[in-house]
Amino acid sequence: MKNIIITGASGFIGHKLCQEMSRFYRVIAFDNKMRDAKLDTDNYTFFEGDITNQDAVLKACQIYKPDIIVHCAGIAHQKFNSHLGAKDYDDVNHRASKKIAQIAVDENPNVHFIFLSSISVYGENSKGLPVSEKDRCNPSTPYACSKFDAEDSLIEMYNKKKLKKLEILRLAPVYDHGWSFNLEKRVFGPRKLCYLKFGSGEQKMSALSRATLIDFIKNRIENSSPHSCCEIYNITDKTEYSFNQIISVFKRSTFQPNRFVIKVPLPFVKIATTVSSTIFTAKSEWIRSCYDKVAFDLIFDNTKMLDTGFVPRQTLESVFLRKI
Repeated sequence: MKNIIITGASGFIGHKLCQEMSRFYRVIAFDNKMRDAKLDTDNYTFFEGDITNQDAVLKACQIYKPDIIVHCAGIAHQKFNSHLGAKDYDDVNHRASKKIAQIAVDENPNVHFIFLSSISVYGENSKGLPVSEKDRCNPSTPYACSKFDAEDSLIEMYNKKKLKKLEILRLAPVYDHGWSFNLEKRVFGPRKLCYLKFGSGEQKMSALSRATLIDFIKNRIENSSPHSCCEIYNITDKTEYSFNQIISVFKRSTFQPNRFVIKVPLPFVKIATTVSSTIFTAKSEWIRSCYDKVAFDLIFDNTKMLDTGFVPRQTLESVFLRKI
């Protein structure tokens, strides 16, 4: 039975991934805190440690000699008023990721390293065109830059033949019925008092259900090749969703409130973001990007993911309209 170290094991993605993977593999859940009691399986071990602590990472790799590492841990993209700076993101998302890979390879030269990155590495100016893995990356936020730098360091390790099996997953905005902030901020007014329909509401966005992501990771592990590889995938649901579709599903679900819809003209949003960007100059690029995210399509090409033979089972409807 293969040993899998899952970092960020108490997080939104890592915790569910541990539950699923421990049904088939020996899982070592690596995190600086335990989310809940031990899973009801002999295949699950919790290892307390911080990914920035090299001694803890080394100890876990020496004890368990992982065949696979799924690196979920990191600092997520923070809100507008976050106190975190570029160095915080770089230390955790970039430098710690590189060190984990180096330590893992020293203990097992054939380790399969799966890195959870983000579609934010493409930047904020992808208006309307499906963005593929071949398109140029232009990260503009500290979070996106730290993810892109981590990708670059891991790819460099592969090119130098220090890391034999590397898969980088660029995740579209992730959601589940219990956590859907990435969708909510496109369609809700303050405090969810109403829905906001920007322009026609036919703007489309790629999104990713947590279940689809976990299914894909499981697929990549099950179909792992013995040969060296370095692959990058955009990970999304099978199809994109319009804002109107998101509002409709939310209104019909038991997980979101059924509120009235207010139509918001896009010129009004354009004026508001332009004024705000001149006041908050340090965040001006991010503020301008907020307009782009509600005014234009933001679609990522998932052809390469689908070409692996993987077929996503979950959709916005199946996640939010299922019976509980």
